[in-house]
Amino acid sequence: MSSNAGSASPAQQSVSFDTSELGWADQYKLLSSTIIPRPIALVSTDGPLGPNAAPFSAFNYISIDPPMLMFSVGPNQGAKKGQEKDTLVNVRATGEFVVNVVDEANIEKMNLCVPEYAAGVNEIELAGFTTAPSVRIQPPRIVDVPVQFECKLVQILELGNSPYHVVIGEVVQVHCREDVIDERKHIDMARLNPIGRLIGPGMYSRITDNFQLLPPALPEQA
Repeated sequence: MSSNAGSASPAQQSVSFDTSELGWADQYKLLSSTIIPRPIALVSTDGPLGPNAAPFSAFNYISIDPPMLMFSVGPNQGAKKGQEKDTLVNVRATGEFVVNVVDEANIEKMNLCVPEYAAGVNEIELAGFTTAPSVRIQPPRIVDVPVQFECKLVQILELGNSPYHVVIGEVVQVHCREDVIDERKHIDMARLNPIGRLIGPGMYSRITDNFQLLPPALPEQA
């Protein structure tokens, strides 16, 4: 760790870190505590280990035409350390998964899917979620939440020493609860009411405090 003091005022002073000198826990703390809030993908799968649902906060969309999204699967800890997570096992086997967007009304059920249960435990059933058949793929979608993305696997990238696995999927079917979308396909974010992951154990955010800042217009060309 180094201090960048110089002639800077106290408000401008900072500390910096060579990440190669930090352990896994400190690297995780720095990234997960500053890259916030993060949307949550509740991923439902089916495959060799049976129906499964697990939340991932390293999640975002990455492209359009075709629409693709990603989520990152971290390594198991505790008793299952060294084993691939059930979600990853199922996605590898079937090439399919559903990303269910978690809203505040379903956060407690989602939370029941967080622990690393033994292989074969059906978190969907354990949490009391309601499912419906998907249209284009086999894994079930969770209809309690307002939006579900049916996805077909594009690629799995293995990154880092742990390792982490970045799962990239093409969205082939979208399901939206009727009250969150209008005829122009605009989503009402207040009705969607998603929750985001923050720092520390069990910390989440709402989107109730937001503002608009439009970009400035470009100057007219001579």
